[in-house]
Amino acid sequence: MTVLDTNFMIYLLRNKEAAEVADYYSNPKTTTINLFELYYGAKRSVKRKESISDINSLLKSVEILQFDKPAADKAAEIQVLLINSGEPIELQDVLIAGIVMSKNEELITNNIKHFKRIPGLKCSSWNPTDYGNKS
Repeated sequence: MTVLDTNFMIYLLRNKEAAEVADYYSNPKTTTINLFELYYGAKRSVKRKESISDINSLLKSVEILQFDKPAADKAAEIQVLLINSGEPIELQDVLIAGIVMSKNEELITNNIKHFKRIPGLKCSSWNPTDYGNKS
């Protein structure tokens, strides 16, 4: 079970050859926080309408995981841990990790070094040069 991080979704949107990378994962999911990041980027783009349309098309094949009460609780736990350790990350990434961990999923990202600060988070790289590289 895999949750696609924003950087992977952007890769899919920008690269036609990305389909072979995407086929590596079955039953892909993403989170409402990743959607926020995608729509935010699209609304800042000079190709706003095209970008939003592309995102909406991509989302037809991806399940969306919600930021619910268990995710909020887990994200709060993660944030406290990271702040206390002196190694905080962006709040959006804490929220994504909260969703992923509360659903017992694995995050597919190109930002392993960043997310490995979160103990217990399962994550792997999607980068074609290092498929499956784990944190």
